Amino acid sequence: MSRLIKWALAAAVVCGMAACASTPKTDQQRQADAAMAERVEAALNGDRSLFAKHIVAHADNGVVRLTGYVWEAGDFEEAVYVASNVPGVTKVVNDMELNRNGDETGTVAH
Repeated sequence: MSRLIKWALAAAVVCGMAACASTPKTDQQRQADAAMAERVEAALNGDRSLFAKHIVAHADNGVVRLTGYVWEAGDFEEAVYVASNVPGVTKVVNDMELNRNGDETGTVAH
């Protein structure tokens, strides 16, 4: 490979990495993410068919990640459905786990 082609490939890689680098969030962005996470958790806790005490919402620019655990397999779908209907949510990532024994000391399925 010629030196020029190697240089061009190296430059393309560096430019690509710079384009993918994220900038630090502003205080306003952090506050907006925190407010969205609070709205999602309020919606989850307000759903009478879902025991959401152990679900935590994390928001990042419209993308909400749900962590924690649920008691029943159907709760995964319900939690994602409820979270996705909160205004401003663009995507929901399900990182929840299923607590198989139905108590806090039970084994957790992934």
